[in-house]
Amino acid sequence: MDRPTGTGTQPPHDNPTLTFRRPAASAFPPPRSYSPPVHPLGDAARVAGGLALLALPVAALVLAYLLPTIRTIQLSRIEHLGIFDDSNAIGPANYDDQIAGGAFVDGLARLIGPILVTVLIGAVLAPLLAWVLHRSGARTRAASRIVWTLAAVAFAPTAVTVAWIADRVLSGSDRELGVYDWTGLLAGVVLGLGVLAGLAAQRGGAATGRPAAGALTVAGLSAFALVAAGLQSFAYTSVSEVPGDAPPPVVQIFEGLYVGRNIGTAAAVSVLLLTILAGLGLAAAVLFLVSHLRIDVTAGPAEPDRARPLALTAGITALVLALAAVGYFLLPWITRIGEGPDGDYDLWFIIRQTWGPPLVTTAVALATALIGGFAIGALRPFGDGSRWLLLLFAPWLFVGSGPLGAANLEAIAEDGEWMVIGSFPARVWVAIPVLFLFTALFWGLEDRRRAALHEGMSEKDARRAFVAGAWPMTALLGLALLLVFGQDVFWQQITWQGMLSTGYMMHALENLDFEHTAVTLGYPIPVLAAVVLAALALAIWYLPKVAVKVGRE
Repeated sequence: MDRPTGTGTQPPHDNPTLTFRRPAASAFPPPRSYSPPVHPLGDAARVAGGLALLALPVAALVLAYLLPTIRTIQLSRIEHLGIFDDSNAIGPANYDDQIAGGAFVDGLARLIGPILVTVLIGAVLAPLLAWVLHRSGARTRAASRIVWTLAAVAFAPTAVTVAWIADRVLSGSDRELGVYDWTGLLAGVVLGLGVLAGLAAQRGGAATGRPAAGALTVAGLSAFALVAAGLQSFAYTSVSEVPGDAPPPVVQIFEGLYVGRNIGTAAAVSVLLLTILAGLGLAAAVLFLVSHLRIDVTAGPAEPDRARPLALTAGITALVLALAAVGYFLLPWITRIGEGPDGDYDLWFIIRQTWGPPLVTTAVALATALIGGFAIGALRPFGDGSRWLLLLFAPWLFVGSGPLGAANLEAIAEDGEWMVIGSFPARVWVAIPVLFLFTALFWGLEDRRRAALHEGMSEKDARRAFVAGAWPMTALLGLALLLVFGQDVFWQQITWQGMLSTGYMMHALENLDFEHTAVTLGYPIPVLAAVVLAALALAIWYLPKVAVKVGRE
């Protein structure tokens, strides 16, 4: 007979009437209703190990975020046309100029409309589309995961912009590119990520019986992230309808830092923007923590296999309409994806220069975030309260390269200079959003590992299943980080001097050639092919197993 479930002991070897059914080593048992044991503070080794591992991301936080923030505050108190030296301190005068003159507030006001549109796409339409697709049957869900994964990896803002401008000019349109156009150009990425997250939330909600709570939590976190990203919009100064009297804050930062024209004012704008981003990060972190959000990975049937006729029709219709809208903005880039610059060029040399430095940053930031997420989510040095350690990182959860540009540029430039020559990795030693995701992942996997042990799985098999659930997500997040760092337009442009750095697409923007747009340099086909193949493999094999859950088990 089978061993009774939940005994946690193997049958005696000397009883031939008993058999032992061993769980598969590559996966946890199918999902069932279980209550993980109360997480104790743990033994001394677990506490010491968790705190020791956590020391690395905390050190990275200090070096990459805390110290640059302090230095940015110091730089904000120097004269407008100073050097990277705080000897000419003028107190809060730069802040007074920004507030009294209204430049900062006006710059934010220009972004309200595009931000609202982006939030509507990513935090409202995407969850609704995911809700419909969740009920549209297994085949429709599988197809949608593939389609929206492809849309999400089509993240090439500079290349897409060049192609869009060339298409406008060649078609005879006299309208310049504006801030709302960037919302459309990135709509595929926003909608794609939103749908994929929404499908995971629907799957988790079906497993826990709280579908609305999970979907609303994910939508809320998406809204915070999209608002923060919108506030850091960097519109290209050479081709846009962005008003010169009220450019977005990150454009103001760039214009002040470029060749050291207005360091103090740029730093003051950075501090004001950092304050807003810190508030958004803390609010999102509290929602993340209070909701007990975690990521589970299991192959169990947590989704309806059969499609509801009405849902199937609505899902296919919505999918086609959304793809048509996204395709409208991406089509100019797709048709020019292999178009290089005029004359001979070494594509592999360009790939090494443009993707080599981001690869270095990705490796460091990903590893540090993984270690921190494992320390908090799996080792849990303070038991269930360990997740609140994330509040240490929350003020910088949504901070990109722009607000800390002054301090980071100073760190790589010569004394008293604001021009650098060469390819420099972005100074991000821990990816804080990825740290949050790793914490949620390891928390969910650790809960399931403990439950599997309670059900009788061996320690060795439970560890294997833990690793099997974690490494594909690590690859997925690494891929996402590489795209973000590789397409960091602000850092590329602030460190760009001619063709001697990573700014090849900056050169294409400044010297538009409609017959040779050089679009391929923004997302080289070999890189794009590798990214697409990896993303498709994960979309087909891994994402259907991912579930976002909220609440206590």
